Amino acid sequence: MIIKIFYKIFIFVIFSLNSFASNLVINGLSKLNIDDLQTFTSIDLKKSFYKDEEINLLLKDFYKSDLIFDLEYFKENNTHNFVIQENKLIENIYINGNIKIEDELILQNISMKENGFIKKSYITDDINIIKSIYKIKGFNNVNVIISTEKFSEERINLIYEISENNQSEIERIKFKGNIAFSDRYLLSLINTKARNFYNIFSSGSNLVIDNFNFDINKIKSFYAQKGFFEVDVNYSINESSSNKYTVTFFINEGKRLKLNDIYFEDTKSETSKKMNENYELFIKKLTKNDFYYDQTIIDEFLEKINKSLINKNNFNTIYVSNLEKNNDKNILTFIKENVEPTRINKIEITGNNITKDKTIRSKLSFQPGDYFNVNSIRDSKSKLLRFKYINNLDITSDTNDGISDIRINIDENKKTGQILVGGTFSGDNGAGVTISAKDNNVFGSGNSLDTNFTANQERTLFRISLVQYPVSVSNIKNSYSIFNTETDLSNSFGFETDELGIGYSINFDYSQNIDVTSGFAFKKSERHSAKKSISPINENIGEFDIYTLNLSLMHDTRNDLLYPTDGSSNRIYFEYSPKDISDDSYYKFIIKSDIYKKSKNSNRFLFLSSDLGLADSLEGNLSTINAFSLGGLNFKGFEYKGVGPKQSNIYLGGNKFFTTTVGYGGSFLFDDKDNINTKFFYSVGSIWDSDYTSDNDFDLRSSAGISFDILTAVGPISLSYAIPIDKNTNDKTSEFNFSIGTSF
Repeated sequence: MIIKIFYKIFIFVIFSLNSFASNLVINGLSKLNIDDLQTFTSIDLKKSFYKDEEINLLLKDFYKSDLIFDLEYFKENNTHNFVIQENKLIENIYINGNIKIEDELILQNISMKENGFIKKSYITDDINIIKSIYKIKGFNNVNVIISTEKFSEERINLIYEISENNQSEIERIKFKGNIAFSDRYLLSLINTKARNFYNIFSSGSNLVIDNFNFDINKIKSFYAQKGFFEVDVNYSINESSSNKYTVTFFINEGKRLKLNDIYFEDTKSETSKKMNENYELFIKKLTKNDFYYDQTIIDEFLEKINKSLINKNNFNTIYVSNLEKNNDKNILTFIKENVEPTRINKIEITGNNITKDKTIRSKLSFQPGDYFNVNSIRDSKSKLLRFKYINNLDITSDTNDGISDIRINIDENKKTGQILVGGTFSGDNGAGVTISAKDNNVFGSGNSLDTNFTANQERTLFRISLVQYPVSVSNIKNSYSIFNTETDLSNSFGFETDELGIGYSINFDYSQNIDVTSGFAFKKSERHSAKKSISPINENIGEFDIYTLNLSLMHDTRNDLLYPTDGSSNRIYFEYSPKDISDDSYYKFIIKSDIYKKSKNSNRFLFLSSDLGLADSLEGNLSTINAFSLGGLNFKGFEYKGVGPKQSNIYLGGNKFFTTTVGYGGSFLFDDKDNINTKFFYSVGSIWDSDYTSDNDFDLRSSAGISFDILTAVGPISLSYAIPIDKNTNDKTSEFNFSIGTSF
């Protein structure tokens, strides 16, 4: 028994002695010493014996240090051996193998930087960051390897080797289960886009899973706004070919909510005639919608009546809507709520490193001391987003004790200067080139300066223009210009012109949809190189000092400036050149109207476009250069200046003209969503009343055709085919019309 006890004690002592080592050896140090290493750990590096748990802690502490890149540990007899590889500074960072992603984007996002140490934890982070960048671009199989090469004794080069592999693209997007809304309409809502072989100017979307979840929320939100509160949306992804995928959205619309009753509190005592008119219009819209719930219609009505209250200086009351379900009845009630009006105390602007504070403040429709008005906040945000030096912005408020502080956070576009070189082509003026140097935010003032050179087969123009926004007024802008123009009208009016002049105009934004512009211009016009000796040419030849005044009124509710599908645009333009001071006196009056009516549940639309022009001389005959012309882009199916009277093959134009076009448009037939718009149209028009001919009969012309507008990021490319139906024997026809930089 005693022998067994001594044996156990002996074994314990031997085991305990083996748990300690009498020596700690550290190799590989060049810049560091033991005292430096001691700062990394709480374990004494100069004692005689170490437990295993102390060695484990040393390994962890050393590995955490940025000054140690790697280390090796082994135990030999009773000695703990550490071999340390000291960290070195990064001299250069090289990115190899990247074709689709620029070096700058990767270098901006990775954690390791030049003149810094390599951090072991950053290696994995940087690999994941690079993969994430590529994933956004649709590269889901990217490989990244990080290596180093010696630069000097204390520095290394860091190398990122990237294998991009093939990009994953969405080839097709489908919808299943959608009955109330078409595929094309739903495609216009989501961010994900498909790429097809004929979408030559559209990049489509890459396969990024996070985007689909965002699109699902957009679809659900849209359906909820339209009264589908039980809608359910899911998606699936199938590989249709190598790195080409089809995304299918499955929609279970559920039952759409229909309104049974609508109540409005205190309609007689609280609403004015204007508010009652808005209520009647609201009911009319709901009637057209079969009284299905539509949040857009409700919000539009609330905005109008609350704005009406504010316009009457009633800041204590607002109306809100409430939807109740009672005994299987859906009741919409507009409730009056009393609110405590608040005044704006201060406006704080952040994020504008270039644009001056006073420039942004001049665009706001509210100032400190005003009553807090949500509509003013919304209008100011919409106005600011029109300017090219602002990418986006966020307006928030903090209200306390009737005082509101407004914070405006600007996402500023710091690259507002640009040099553009582009080509143009149209059936009217032939091939051309445009060179422009422009800055949209001169010295942070919000003013824009544009130097432009344009040349085509008919005209060469050099123009310098400055648009200035007064800081004291938010809805006015001044435009100044200097121009020099050379125009070759030999093939139409029979002479050439050289013009040098200056111009000024002032634009007043009366409201969000109404603009008023007025101005004046002076130009020295030299008309020369007469092609023939006939009165329509001879009376135009000579040197003229021409002064003009102009006035324009514009009302625009279109949903898009370049490719509208809904709303209207109506413009009245008047130009006057006084005979007492101008060598070529005349007046010109033009009315232009475009009306678009979008289909209820698709992107297809009807449109009606009309133009009417009246002009006359204030002394003698109206110069042909001031007369109207017809044909080409403004009347398809006929040549440019191909409609109207002529004398000895010289185009005379007319003092009066009109055109009316009715049509139907939408996306192209091949796909639910593409970058090609089509329009089927029928046009009718006439030009008459030239001062140089007695043949001024009011002859109607007409044509019908189809146009294709290819929508690109830099502008449209348009191709049309039109057949003249009614024409005069002297008219020149042209079925095809092609243009770059203009649409239908």
